[in-house]
Amino acid sequence: MKAATPGTIHFMTAWEEKFVRFVAERWVFQGSDPHDYTPRVLLLSFGEDFISPLLQRHEHFGALYAGDLGGRRIGYIKVPPGTVILEGIMRSLAFTRVDTVIGLGTCGALQPEIDCGDIIIADSAKAGDALASHYGFEYGQQIPADAALTDSLSGFFQRRELPVHTGPIVTTGAAFRETDEQIQGWNKDGYLGVELEASAMFALAGFMNIRSAIALMVTDSPIRQELSEALRGPKRKAFIDALVDYVGSPELA
Repeated sequence: MKAATPGTIHFMTAWEEKFVRFVAERWVFQGSDPHDYTPRVLLLSFGEDFISPLLQRHEHFGALYAGDLGGRRIGYIKVPPGTVILEGIMRSLAFTRVDTVIGLGTCGALQPEIDCGDIIIADSAKAGDALASHYGFEYGQQIPADAALTDSLSGFFQRRELPVHTGPIVTTGAAFRETDEQIQGWNKDGYLGVELEASAMFALAGFMNIRSAIALMVTDSPIRQELSEALRGPKRKAFIDALVDYVGSPELA
């Protein structure tokens, strides 16, 4: 088995392949055969459960769901914030048919014109996590999302007249250590938002030749020092409705 970052082919060592298979069978799929997991699109939700109540004809495959959403059979899982569990989930996809991962999550705004409740669709993420360096990227490097998938998702949301911002974001490895100096620096460098997983997800997806994009709902604004209840209101519903419609649309080829 092999996996790749852009421009580089990586072969797993015998131990790496054995351990990844062990994790997939014992922890992620928990006795289910991963080859029976048929969705090609996985929605990966960080922290907030955006999707599971909407899945129809859903089935459990260990920790993963499969179900119908927007007329399409998709995979779904909610994971805690951070990157350790994310790595296990993403690497286990090597034994499935999944070729597209869309991350769903929340973030803080780093530009003053971005309001709480707005949506950020990242075209890249600055690696501030501890995982990306193991998958071909240096700390602080900008890691790209899949350009075509990102453009498709962003364009769909824009046509729904949602408040969408597309551009670079920052992934940090310390949710509760965002200093004024860091926030001001990220703002001056033009980053739209800050969150905890995107750079690792993009790096893992590149390593595995999987398309990836991420859609984030703004729930706070470090640059304006604001907190919000946007996740409890109509903006959350508009965000989810657009995601469901995108999943069922011809845009997601």
